[in-house]
Amino acid sequence: MYLCTGRSLAEARTIGDVPIDGIIGAAGGFVLDGNTMVLHRTFTVEQVAQIEQHLRTIDATYYLESNTGLYFDARYLAFVREAWGVGDDPAWEGVAKPLEQVDRADVNKVCFYTQQDITYEQAVAPLAADFTCVPSSYGDARTVAGEISLPGVSKATAIAELLAYLKLGDVRTYGFGDSANDIPMLEVCDEAIVMGDARHSDVLSHATYVTRPVLEDGLAHALRHFGLID
Repeated sequence: MYLCTGRSLAEARTIGDVPIDGIIGAAGGFVLDGNTMVLHRTFTVEQVAQIEQHLRTIDATYYLESNTGLYFDARYLAFVREAWGVGDDPAWEGVAKPLEQVDRADVNKVCFYTQQDITYEQAVAPLAADFTCVPSSYGDARTVAGEISLPGVSKATAIAELLAYLKLGDVRTYGFGDSANDIPMLEVCDEAIVMGDARHSDVLSHATYVTRPVLEDGLAHALRHFGLID
């Protein structure tokens, strides 16, 4: 069982001790099997500069994600402390760092939001040819948000890399998701399990099974449904 998440390694480790075999993180940017880093892809410094320059033109606030931490500009950090309810979490605060401290040669994903009068498509149009761009769902109705990864990188590509590494070519796979960056994973897994409170309607169209919401033990319910736990 692998945690397959958009989170960096630093942020994934804030969830505590859970019984997993490894992590697919940064929406496919890295694969960790036990303590072995199987795959880790990062932007070039020039690619980070290209992304940051564009985000500034649309007055977007953003953070640069690294396996060593999350490097926020001041506006984004103030936003997430309130919107994500993490302001009183010492573990999370330990990975949240000021943008000025980032090593731009060690960035595997960029997250942004803006409240300018533009659509998501307009916000990412200048970057879409060079990067993988996926919408996010948080903030109020005026908020346009998304994440930017290396071209060709997704949870699906990372799953393929992991299965090849494990030499598991003929194995039944189960993917659990609720967000837009989960869609590639759901498309390649044999069972596409979508949480009952999925935040994107497009995600539901990829489901082979819809389980209960997250806070209604949706994971356990689906695991029992498929006979993976008693």
